[in-house]
Amino acid sequence: MFSGFDHSQLSLQECCNDLAQQYQKSLSKEALHKRFNDRSLGFLKLVLAEQMASKLDTIQTNNWQPFSRVLVADSCKFRLPDKYAGDYPSFGGRSALSLMNIQYAFDLKHGQWENLELTKATQNDQGHSKKTLQRIGQGELHIRDMGFVTMPYLKKVVAEKAFFLNRLPAKWKPLQCGSGKAIDWAKRYRQMQKSKEDRFETRVTIGEGKEAFNGRLIAVAVPEQVWAERIRKAQKQAKSHKWGLSDEYKERCKFSVFITNVEEKILKTNDVIQLYRIRWQIELIFKTWKSLLGIHKVKAVKRERLECQLIAKFIWILIHWKIFWCIDAFIQKNSPGYACSVWKFFKLARQFDHILRNVITACMSFKDWCKISLYAIIKNLLTEPKKKKIPAFQIVYQVFNP
Repeated sequence: MFSGFDHSQLSLQECCNDLAQQYQKSLSKEALHKRFNDRSLGFLKLVLAEQMASKLDTIQTNNWQPFSRVLVADSCKFRLPDKYAGDYPSFGGRSALSLMNIQYAFDLKHGQWENLELTKATQNDQGHSKKTLQRIGQGELHIRDMGFVTMPYLKKVVAEKAFFLNRLPAKWKPLQCGSGKAIDWAKRYRQMQKSKEDRFETRVTIGEGKEAFNGRLIAVAVPEQVWAERIRKAQKQAKSHKWGLSDEYKERCKFSVFITNVEEKILKTNDVIQLYRIRWQIELIFKTWKSLLGIHKVKAVKRERLECQLIAKFIWILIHWKIFWCIDAFIQKNSPGYACSVWKFFKLARQFDHILRNVITACMSFKDWCKISLYAIIKNLLTEPKKKKIPAFQIVYQVFNP
């Protein structure tokens, strides 16, 4: 958990040396190897679950009505040594024989990680989405990548009196309320070119029969180069499956299409577009963890040891995330217009890792840790404004605190 090495360099001997130095416990490499087993893995999963269940309440979120939580769900894949192909197989046709998939959910309102789970890459996002239906609660806003969107998922959200905000899957053809007709994408695009508008919104019916429900559809025209790249990728995939692209599909690709059941008085058209883009910020956090913490750097050890080390890393991340969230809330409260940089914070966390370990083992108070590693440099953790770009934290504030 507190190793200064990434896991591709960490040896059993170094773990044994650490036990001897930190806890005066003598253990052989063979004995430690045996202790990486299903029981130790189960224990670490319980510790991780406890960390997730322990919540912070550091900011006022009364203005986020009517949402009780704002959950962003997505996944992140990385390559494993070929040894793990049996436990973590890759997709057919991939150059890598083994892939691990991290499924995660983040509560944007409270700054909490709700789920961090190691899964097989062959268990697709839609399959995982089905497993998580029971977690949907009343008043929650769920923002999910298009790969997670299924009709059972949307029906469950509506049934629980919750809210969804997603991209519209390519094969879906919702009907316009009133006319009952499908959207003529080519006609819409021509109209927008004439009026020089870049988006349109309409009410649509999703699903069929008694289980059908109404929502908003928001379409944003994409630049020509983006459209061309979409067509290129779609043609490549179609060729591999020996099918063709319809004219309707090609016209549809000229838009990024969002669907939501949140009323316009709560989230305006631009809010919907901006809020969905926040999902990318969560992916950037994972990229930070990859770059600074090396969670994707592993070596061919036995499966239980691999999983134990990864979950231990997640526990380390969650502890530091809570500290980050407290600092971020403090900065935003005392210096409006600023926030804490995720990259700068985790870079600092690696530097002062050994000191925080003393806090966890009760060799130092948390207050003393703050004095040593935080107070003197907190101003250096601020995000730096970028030209003509609104930072993610300000977008969130503007959407939920009008």
